[in-house]
Amino acid sequence: MKQLKIFFIPPDLKTWKKIAIILFALTIIDIAFGILYYHKVQIFISNQTINSKADAGVVFFGSYNLLTNKFDNDTKQRLTNAIHLYKSKKIDHIICVGGARANKEFVGSREMRNYLIRNNINSEIIYYDSLSYDTISNWHEAQKIINRNHFENIIIISSPLHIYRIAKIVNRNNTFFSTHALNNKSIFDYFSTYKNIHHEWTALILTALLPEKIYFKLLYWYRS
Repeated sequence: MKQLKIFFIPPDLKTWKKIAIILFALTIIDIAFGILYYHKVQIFISNQTINSKADAGVVFFGSYNLLTNKFDNDTKQRLTNAIHLYKSKKIDHIICVGGARANKEFVGSREMRNYLIRNNINSEIIYYDSLSYDTISNWHEAQKIINRNHFENIIIISSPLHIYRIAKIVNRNNTFFSTHALNNKSIFDYFSTYKNIHHEWTALILTALLPEKIYFKLLYWYRS
């Protein structure tokens, strides 16, 4: 019996040029959409005004390096913003949510609470959850704390790109949004922003396309 042999014929120079042109065009389109999205985020942030005192600020967890036992700069900026709002008497309480990891003792929201206490915030005004591990469950657990304590006015605190996505999830009156400025000073900062935009797109697409149970199982597995 004769064996079927499959020969790979490499593309010629003309084909490689076509591939390069297509990839270049797709990259330009991707960057253009990224700039438009970034612009929409900036408009949303600029329209946020906090005119009255809120009962609580809800800080969403970012990331934490378990090897160095330190928050990344983005999470530190979220916490710094929460501290500023509290000390300037814009919020009475702080709610920390997110960062729960399966089969691990680490809880991001608890670490945020500890960070706030180390920065002279009274532990009695801080609440935290120990179950949430993504933006949707973060808000779900935050609402439990909000309702249990009969808080009315709320300020959501997170990074600029993340807070834009949170605003699409939160459906509640008397809710405001506060964030820090994007610190794009170097090519690495711009690349980080570009990467984070794609992270937000991925999250938006997955939550829109996947059934909720499958989405949560996939995310829970990924973050375990």
